[in-house]
Amino acid sequence: MAPTNPAAKTAVQNADGEAADIPLHLTEKVLHRISPLESARFLTVCKSWASTIFSRLARPIPHLFALQASAAQAGEAPRRRGAIFSLPIDGSNNELDPVMPAKLPVMPSHAYANHMRLSGALPSGCVSFAMDAVGSNHAVLVNPVTGAAQSVEVHGTTPSGAPPKVRAVAGAEAFLVSEFGDEGVSIRWRRDGEQQWRARKLPIPHKFSFSSDAFDLVAYTDFAFYAMEYFGFTFVVSTRAPPHMARLDVPSILEQYTPICGPAGFRFLQSCYMLVSEGEVLFVGPVLDGNKAVGGFEMFRLDVQGGRWVKVERLAGDRALFVSEQSSFSVRASETPGCRSNCIYFVTELGDKCSNGICNWGVYSMEEDKVLFQSSVGSPGLDI
Repeated sequence: MAPTNPAAKTAVQNADGEAADIPLHLTEKVLHRISPLESARFLTVCKSWASTIFSRLARPIPHLFALQASAAQAGEAPRRRGAIFSLPIDGSNNELDPVMPAKLPVMPSHAYANHMRLSGALPSGCVSFAMDAVGSNHAVLVNPVTGAAQSVEVHGTTPSGAPPKVRAVAGAEAFLVSEFGDEGVSIRWRRDGEQQWRARKLPIPHKFSFSSDAFDLVAYTDFAFYAMEYFGFTFVVSTRAPPHMARLDVPSILEQYTPICGPAGFRFLQSCYMLVSEGEVLFVGPVLDGNKAVGGFEMFRLDVQGGRWVKVERLAGDRALFVSEQSSFSVRASETPGCRSNCIYFVTELGDKCSNGICNWGVYSMEEDKVLFQSSVGSPGLDI
């Protein structure tokens, strides 16, 4: 059991037993040394603390959740521990240091890596762990700040016995589950304010160029899922009654974007991202430099009516993008302290350091068409 810090639970008391307010200048001085996420645990100290903390949390400050498997002790299975990093997006410090350890319940922290994997992040602030073990059909949602967790059934039983691919969807409280072979696609979603999850299982359209478990890029906007398979074709899954799935009459993105050459020389989509910005579905793909590190990005906007992907040279408004394998989203730079508009903030395993198991994070300026910097995240073995 970890030792507790009694001072963290102490408040000034009035005669009636209620917590008194601490002078605001002292509150801000203390909280300045604590990250916004970590300070959320001290909301109940007193009113002035709560007021200052709420004002800090109202400003979007991107954070990075990292997961690492620790070395197994004799007779024990390896355990996983997490940490939360604050991104210095203003460029003041390119090196990342964790601001607080993540709180993980027993199931994700003790499960074997091949039985439970990180499957994405949701707008509510939870990270999702999907069970890959045969026979399991649940995902575990964890708030890494508070440790609160819940189990969600994300698909039905799988006749083939092969575990399906579970992906948390960019931009929504939703999951898309692509099952192996021709067993269909399952969706789970809930709208703002809803507690109950809606569920549907849909058959696979006749036009499918590959196995249905190939969906890896998924975004959600205007009551519809947009999913891209390995060979770059895009499918839409509408949640309007009655829900249905169809392949869009849009050429493969591979006709415009040259993907990274994978193992054995195959060229398919990897280390790419799909997200929604200003209601539009965007595809973002990395371009490597001579050292096989990220040298830039190419971006395309989905034009459903025109049946095409349109290359994007500049983000609309004062937008900036944050992309990673598990979570991608857009923000308004003017509302995010230190953030630069028309930039892509990225986390990737591509680059010279990849061979050491170290992830990199960096910033690419679309206006200057160059990577402003790249830096490593933590230590080897991090799953971002």
